[in-house]
Amino acid sequence: MKRTLALFVLMAFGFVVGAQTYIGTMEVDGYKREDVKVTLRVGTNQQSPNVVELTMYRVKFSWLMPVKIDFDIPQMKLENGRLTADGVVPVSDGKRYEKYTIHNLSGAVSEQKLIFQCRMGDKPFFFSGERKNESSK
Repeated sequence: MKRTLALFVLMAFGFVVGAQTYIGTMEVDGYKREDVKVTLRVGTNQQSPNVVELTMYRVKFSWLMPVKIDFDIPQMKLENGRLTADGVVPVSDGKRYEKYTIHNLSGAVSEQKLIFQCRMGDKPFFFSGERKNESSK
């Protein structure tokens, strides 16, 4: 019953349960990347149905970074269309990156838009994107 209620609440706020993909712009400490793909997934933890995980695909965080990586921000909270997280360690390819711990993440998500900002380690981080259309997969 709790899970059904939680799913209804998420849907009522325009967020479709499951995974949503957004394409947008990422900026880290003055370095900007366009066409960044982000997937937001609702967690499966029945004790905390408002926990989500965000994955960013093929990103670089500076001009000097030699490779593009995928990374996850686990344990974000989604309540009433608002995203929050603090003290969350990002993970890439199974490795935790404590140096880039996420602080003061705040943002908003709807069926059509995702926007958030935070500090990643000591660097300011910002993302703004729109939902990827099903026909453009």
